[in-house]
Amino acid sequence: MLKRRLLIFLFIVVLVCASTIAGGWLFLYYKSGKTINDILHNPSEIVTFTQRIFYGPSSFNIVLLGRDYDYDNRGRRLDSGRTDTIIVFHVNCKNKEINGISIPRDTLVNIPGYGENKINAAYHIGGVPLATKVIEDLLGIKIDYYVLLDPDAFKRIVDAIGGVDIYVEKDMKYKDSWGKLYIDLKKGYQRLNGVQAEGYVRFRHDPLGDIGRIERQQKFLYALLSQITKPNIIVKLPMLIQDLSKYVHTNLPVSDMISLATFFVREKGSIQLKTTTLPGSVSKNGYWYPDLEETNKLISLLFTDVNDSSNTAQAKVLIP
Repeated sequence: MLKRRLLIFLFIVVLVCASTIAGGWLFLYYKSGKTINDILHNPSEIVTFTQRIFYGPSSFNIVLLGRDYDYDNRGRRLDSGRTDTIIVFHVNCKNKEINGISIPRDTLVNIPGYGENKINAAYHIGGVPLATKVIEDLLGIKIDYYVLLDPDAFKRIVDAIGGVDIYVEKDMKYKDSWGKLYIDLKKGYQRLNGVQAEGYVRFRHDPLGDIGRIERQQKFLYALLSQITKPNIIVKLPMLIQDLSKYVHTNLPVSDMISLATFFVREKGSIQLKTTTLPGSVSKNGYWYPDLEETNKLISLLFTDVNDSSNTAQAKVLIP
């Protein structure tokens, strides 16, 4: 009798676990825009989707757009702004590689229908669709996903993970009452909260200007990745993704968010992250003129999935 009860108990446990897994799988499947009809017409979809959940998309391009705020003459915030931070990433889950290229906000580009202008004006004119189109034309790649962050969302993310440890390389002080940006950081190793982190990644009032700011943003990116892969943060990732998703504008499916979080946790310590800046030079009028020949080499090197590295074009890669 005892043996029979034990078997019944084990059967119930297995049934509950299986139901939970199946329910979670179906939830993610529906959240990704799929239906049961997709499975009926293409049974292999079960294997394909399950692999995607546990191993992530094989490879894709995603752009991070950090926008600022515009204000009217009464100081009221407007639903517009410019993307002063533009970083395009090529993520290869199979090779455990993430390559990123920062595009200076003052890069001179052709904005379809509006002529030449700084690249950060594209979002101000036509939102994410136009900004993405201009970036694709500049780099010669297809952008699969975007993530749009405003200052408030950025600060919430940093505060949610308990701040980010980083070495501030010098004193930074700046006040922009109109833009509501106040920076007051001291040199030294410290943990930055959301407000302080915003000041660090947005500060550009030194001889290097926007290029110096890009270097700090890339440095902060490494520190942020190090922070979110700590054990005490890893256990909170599913909850953090759910809580913060309402502050982040993106077309990245929930299922892919979770699979990427799983990827980061599983491959902690083995992910290769490389960042660089769009090749070019600054002119007297303040524009960043891209070197298209070097840019093409760089994109071939960082954004092309190849098995034989000998066939890859060579270019200088700056890794902080």
